[in-house]
Amino acid sequence: MKKTVVFGLFVFMLSCKAQLPSKEELTLTSDCPKDGTCQIELHKNKSLVVVYDNFGGMYYELKETAGKSVIHFQYNKTTEANLQDGHYREDLLLEINNNTKDLNLQNIELQQTKLIFGRHCFCKGQTGYFKVENGKLTIQKVEKKGVLKIDFSTSKIPQIIHSVEANIN
Repeated sequence: MKKTVVFGLFVFMLSCKAQLPSKEELTLTSDCPKDGTCQIELHKNKSLVVVYDNFGGMYYELKETAGKSVIHFQYNKTTEANLQDGHYREDLLLEINNNTKDLNLQNIELQQTKLIFGRHCFCKGQTGYFKVENGKLTIQKVEKKGVLKIDFSTSKIPQIIHSVEANIN
C-alpha cells in the first residue's frame, strides 16, 4: 500500500513538472544604487490592468492573458530596521506581446505598453503609481535572447531610478 502511494506521488510530481511552460528570464544588467537592491521579473501570459480608485489614485492588477507578458522592475532602498516609516521602493511595470522581437517607443508611445512608475514611501503627496510618457523603450530579440532598455522620467514625483537594462535569456 505504501509503495502504491509513493509511486502515485512520484508520478504526480513528474506530471506537474512536465506541465511547466518554458520560461524566458530577465537578467538585470543596469547598475542598482548602492544603497538598495534591485530585481526584475517577467510574468509570462499576464496582462497589466491599470485601475483607478474613487480618489483618482492609480494601482494595477495582473490578469491571466495568453500572448502577453508583464515586466516588473523593483528597487528597494535599504533602510534602518528601527525606522518605522523608513521604507522606500520604486516600481516600473510594462506589458508586451510574447512574440515581440523589436520595439522602439518614445514619449507618449510608451503608453502602448501601459508603462507605469510607482514610488512608495512615507513621502506625503509624492507617492503612488503614474503613467510614464517621457522616455525611450527599446527591445531587440533574436531567437529567444535579447536586450531590454528603458530610459524614463516623470515630472509628477521625484525618482531615483531613471534607467533599466536587462538581458532576455
